Amino acid sequence: MFEDDAADGAGEIKWPDKIRKAFGPGPGRRTAALSWVLSREQPLEGYITGYKIAAEEVFAATATKGHSPERMLFPLAFLWRHFTEVALKDIIAVGRLLENEDWTYPQGHRLLDLWTVARPYVVACGSEDSPELAIVEQQIREFENVDPFASGFRYPLDKKGGSNLPGAPSHVDLDQFQDAMVRLAQFLECVRMEQSARLDYIRTYYAEMLLEQER
Repeated sequence: MFEDDAADGAGEIKWPDKIRKAFGPGPGRRTAALSWVLSREQPLEGYITGYKIAAEEVFAATATKGHSPERMLFPLAFLWRHFTEVALKDIIAVGRLLENEDWTYPQGHRLLDLWTVARPYVVACGSEDSPELAIVEQQIREFENVDPFASGFRYPLDKKGGSNLPGAPSHVDLDQFQDAMVRLAQFLECVRMEQSARLDYIRTYYAEMLLEQER
């Protein structure tokens, strides 16, 4: 019965004919060096870039392959939401490094809470008067209102059986959504680039000072 169900449709059927190891090294050329990523000083980089690329690819596939927007919105929105979350956490962690504190970030998934903590570090890279700050905050508030706990685009019901997307509108234009997310991502990426440049400068400065003292 299961084989008949699996064969419904065109293309090669890859059936679970034996136990296959999913996580681990293998002969393929596309091997992810997971231990290397997680051992880096700032391991969020892999998460941030990966989720951003995945979101862009999902949107591209929706546009070019004619996938149903009603189905593709869920993975697309989740990927962008998680990108935003980890990008904000990285801004906080690197901001703390720049203030000579440990590389740490808050736990939890509430975007507005993370933005509140990240905002001073964002301002430190520009100006308190930047009009982009209000725009970005409003974008984050909108996402927070639609999916406050990072579960709305994963499951339809919350733990109490209520709607997991209580603030969602009845319709979402995927092109409009993607445009807003790409612009938000570009802003967060620019902040992260500025932080990285400042961190490199500080480290180079102190390394040169140490070298001069040793001479």
